[in-house]
This record gives sequence, C-alpha cells and structure tokens, in this order.
Amino acid sequence: MRRFLLLLLVIMFLCSCSPESEPGFFAIATWNMAEFFDGRDDGTEFPEWSGKSGWNQDKFNERIEKSVMYILSNLADADLLVLEEIESEEVLVSMLEKGLKKSGYLYYGLAQTESGMLSVAFLSRVKPKEVALYSVPSSRPMLSLKMNVNGEDIHIVAVHLRSRLEEKNDGIRREELELIASIAERDDLPLVVLGDFNSDPTIHTSEMAGDRWGNNGDAIILLTGDGRMAEDGVLYSPYLDYASPLEGGTYFYEGRWEKLDNVLLSSHFFDGESIEFRETRIVKGSGSADYSGKPIKYSPGSGSGMSDHFALLSYFSV
Repeated sequence: MRRFLLLLLVIMFLCSCSPESEPGFFAIATWNMAEFFDGRDDGTEFPEWSGKSGWNQDKFNERIEKSVMYILSNLADADLLVLEEIESEEVLVSMLEKGLKKSGYLYYGLAQTESGMLSVAFLSRVKPKEVALYSVPSSRPMLSLKMNVNGEDIHIVAVHLRSRLEEKNDGIRREELELIASIAERDDLPLVVLGDFNSDPTIHTSEMAGDRWGNNGDAIILLTGDGRMAEDGVLYSPYLDYASPLEGGTYFYEGRWEKLDNVLLSSHFFDGESIEFRETRIVKGSGSADYSGKPIKYSPGSGSGMSDHFALLSYFSV
C-alpha cells in the first residue's frame, strides 16, 4: 500500500511587520506553474530538466526570481496561493526567501508522494487551523486546508487531477472526481475546491457539468451557474455563471481554449452572510502570454515564458 506524505512546514517570525491583506477582502489564487523542478538532479526529473540537459541550480534560481516577480506583480492580492506541479520543498522555500516572505506569506505546505510525482502546494498569509490529505490510489494527493477568515471557518481543497490524455488514467480520474463529489455532499463548512481539474465543464460534461438551474446530466461533479443553488453536493463554477460567465480559458490545446483550472464554491458564499464571493479573474500578466494571448510555457533552455496555464484569482468580501 502506497504511503502518502504531507510536508507541512510553518515559518514563524518574531516581528509583525508583514503587510496585511486589503481590508474587507480575502483572495485565493490557483496556478499550475508547469513542471517546477528544483535545482537538484534526483534522477526522477523529465529529460529536459536533468543535469545532462543543462538544468542546474543557477537556472533554477533565475526561474525562482522570475516567478516571485510575477507573483508580486500579478497575484499579490491573494492571501492564499495554491500551486500545482511543484517538485519539492526547496521550490517553496526559495520563493519565500526571494521575496514572498516579505510580502507576508509565512505558511507553506506540500502534498508530496514517495513516487516523486509533481505535487500540489500552498503559500499562505493566513495560518491554517488544520491541514490534511485526501487521496485515491495512484493519484496526486489533494490538500485540505481549514482556515478562519474574519471569524468564520472555511474549508479549501486544492487539487490537480490526473491527465485526461492517457487512457490508463480513466479509472483514477473517476475515483478523483467521485472523491470531490463526496466531499461536496457531506461538508457543512463553506467549501472551496480549486486547482487544475484537467476537465472543462463546458466540454467534458460527463465529468463535471451544470447550468443555472443545476441540470447536470450524468456528470460526476454537479455544477451550477447560480451560487444560491450550490447545495446538496452541487457546486458553483464562475465559468457557468448565468449573469456574467468567466470568458476564455486557462489552457490552450489543439486550437481551442480549455477551462481546466477552476474554482468551485458551495452556497455559503452566496447567502448574504459573512464571506461572500465577488469574482474570479483569469490572470494574464506580462511575460506569461505570446502576441496572440496564449500562455507561454517556461523553457528550461532559454528561460523564457512562465507556464502553459494562466492563473485564476478569486475575491471574497468579508
């Protein structure tokens, strides 16, 4: 039986000079950073990230500095950063030391497996009350964070589901989707499920789908475009919003935009009490897109680009 490891590491400081988040707002970002390997050659890296291919500590440090500048310029509103495809603790610590610590990110964690699979991670200005893992065999563990925001506990589940492009993943993906659906059905706290689902609710409707009225067909994850109907296991997606759907996508594949990265919310964020959802934005910062607006994946050879995914940034009023 495979054993999953959770590396939860907390940095504590004696000073209290860290900047606060904007009063009245709480924000969460999710970003697939695309194969963020550290500077060590462990033998488990993809070929283009090996020492033989020229990847080394100096290039890693350059990517860290570039990523930190991008986050501070485009995602600094986020009190919680959920990151996908992170190889190790070194990536997180390096980003903190190169500038994110000064911006108030004091807590971090990594859902790391023994297999060396690229993992889901977080950087946060808010100290989690509880951190745990959800997982199914042969999948990336999902991070479960419980936080107190303005006196109210919320539950955040960070995910990166297996790719749809490999047939061998079909059974694993179904189990991952069913796990998320079961969390949505039984959770009593305000729930946010976000990350890279490798599924577009407007295309892959057998996996996750819905409309304003909660018509979901045979989907595993039930969605709606009306937050007030996001209950009894149904979750709201900004891509399906009946009044102002989030346009475009976060990933461009075979000539079309796909909405693979998503932020799913329970009805608690639409009930007019305490924490309320305001909006989700697709973030296309300088250096992350080409002349046609498509994301540019980071190149370990040239150091150009950022990621083949755009980030999502969601705002809540508190």
